Amino acid sequence: MVLKQVLLGFKYLFKRPYTRMYPYKEKAYITSKTRARHILRMDLCVGCRACQLACPADAIKMYKIEGDFPKNRLKIFPGIDYSRCTYCGLCVEACPTNALVMTNYTMEHLITEDKSTTLYTPQMLSIPPEGEYEITLSKDTWHPPPQPPPKKSK
Repeated sequence: MVLKQVLLGFKYLFKRPYTRMYPYKEKAYITSKTRARHILRMDLCVGCRACQLACPADAIKMYKIEGDFPKNRLKIFPGIDYSRCTYCGLCVEACPTNALVMTNYTMEHLITEDKSTTLYTPQMLSIPPEGEYEITLSKDTWHPPPQPPPKKSK
């Protein structure tokens, strides 16, 4: 067992290191579990602030928005500062109404030195990203539906 690991180490000892030239020469490496841009469903959000409280990086700030939102009496919605976001998904897990989901849409435009472009307001989050993406993290993926109890044998 130890010999196998030593041989694996020697295999990579003489190989040149590889650095991905993202986003300048190569596309982002995306899998079915990639966590990237959020989507906010404003019609489902109740303004409970659970996402803000769950965020360990303090990347979520609540914004008051005028409009007709029957489920959200306070009319407050989350905005995300992607320069602080760690893409951990705790905000999605904490959302009781599945209003906040994560997609695999990578954001090359966030590679910037201007932090004002990394702040996404609730209105910006509610617009789905352009291009191809799929929802990779939502309340459904955190908590799978309950399984029926096993049948009792006679």
